[in-house]
Amino acid sequence: MRLSLVLVLGLVLSIGTLQFAHATSDITISSPATVDTTGHGITSYGVGQEIGIQSVLANQGTQNQKFSYIVQVMDQDGVTDFFGATSASMLGNQSFTATQVWIPKATGTYTVQVFVWDSLASAIPLTDVLQKQITVS
Repeated sequence: MRLSLVLVLGLVLSIGTLQFAHATSDITISSPATVDTTGHGITSYGVGQEIGIQSVLANQGTQNQKFSYIVQVMDQDGVTDFFGATSASMLGNQSFTATQVWIPKATGTYTVQVFVWDSLASAIPLTDVLQKQITVS
């Protein structure tokens, strides 16, 4: 009798986990690209240069989805140098190109992180965190 109860509880917990994972999997995000002010890709970076951190978000689901595209740039010591976000909404089966502009103030190696939450207030992750290293000279 106890064994059956444990199996039923385990099944309920597993189903609940699967439902949660499915609810957050409709949004996808591309690896961050770096672009100039005209949207063209760049591969070298200088102090004082406007660097656009750009990703393409896609709503693979059929329902509207609110989201916040978040960019965090950290220096080599792990200190946040920049934090920016764009909040919007996408229709089902729609994509959206999001960009945040960062202007480095010093040379060094930086880690750029991009991710998507449902909103800044509730901070429920909709995607994994993607990273890119940038060296500013």
